[in-house]
Amino acid sequence: MSAAPRPGGAAPADGPGALRAIRSPDRIGIPESADLEAYAEFARRIQLETTGTDEFSYSAAELAVLGGDPYLERRRFGVFEGGRLIAAAAAWWEREQADGAPMITMVGVDPGHRRRGLGGAVLEAVEASARDAGRETTLLISEHRTDDGSGERIRPPQGEASLPADAPAVRFARSRGYRLGQLLVASALPVAGRAAHFRGLARHAARDDGYRLEAWRERTPDEHLDAFAAARSQMVAEAPSGGVDFADEHWDAARIRDDEARATKAGRTHLTVAAIAADGEVAGFTILTLAPGKHGAYQDDTLVLGPHRGHGLGMRMKLANLVALTETAPERTSVYTWNADENGPMLAINRGLGFRPHSIQATWQRG
Repeated sequence: MSAAPRPGGAAPADGPGALRAIRSPDRIGIPESADLEAYAEFARRIQLETTGTDEFSYSAAELAVLGGDPYLERRRFGVFEGGRLIAAAAAWWEREQADGAPMITMVGVDPGHRRRGLGGAVLEAVEASARDAGRETTLLISEHRTDDGSGERIRPPQGEASLPADAPAVRFARSRGYRLGQLLVASALPVAGRAAHFRGLARHAARDDGYRLEAWRERTPDEHLDAFAAARSQMVAEAPSGGVDFADEHWDAARIRDDEARATKAGRTHLTVAAIAADGEVAGFTILTLAPGKHGAYQDDTLVLGPHRGHGLGMRMKLANLVALTETAPERTSVYTWNADENGPMLAINRGLGFRPHSIQATWQRG
């Protein structure tokens, strides 16, 4: 297939190899949502192939709600053949940062249509769209099953994990001029029926050192809203980034409330535990997300701010949230987390809790 047409080009809607933008209406079940519904099912199948589970995929209804985020620009492109989606790419970036913030993208191609240039076509489409929006740096995400394969390995600048050089996603990224910047280790923790176990661990980890833990479900208490937003703004700056130029994220009270409202509308539940210092500031936080229709929960951001490290707050917060999860949502059987391979302290906490690796997420950078 030749180079992709520019976004909004005149490729026919249902002809062979037709590439078009996938719009995101505010609801599904209408003619305008057909492409988004096809994309959600396509992405689910690709993720099942690459990681062995579809627990991380989004439903079309969730995508429709989350797509209206005023703080994140989201764009998708797909190649359709005979009315069927056979290749797609999704991209997103921070809207507030007019200059320098990178675009992040993921690409997938139906197994029966690979080696036809379709992955390159949809990637070129999102890259062109990003350049039109002033985004010159692009980050490409690929997912891989954990393996012990032999042969040449590709390694990022930091960490011990690696990828097989002959993996299709590795060959694709390198052929497009991307360099490997970071590997995240995805791990799973069985939690079903373990409420008493986590309560015992939480009691053992408790300390009387001036910090208190506070937990909330879905909505941040007003008295912690500004401090929580300030802490969330530090997540990208303080988390290990390997050799990747991630964009900073600015969080304020308005963004926190918008994120909470959007999650609720999408059927998602956030369980948050924060460590509160003696002066009332948020010293750290951890968030679990429960998506509708899934068996597990996602361990989202966890951060202990620099001045408050060395008190075991990461472990204490995570244990408190595991107690909350197993007590309030016993139907959830696993927790999934993603950690930079070079983040030894957080990996040690997770391994101590019983997390075991199941896949790897790679971040590639160009520009």
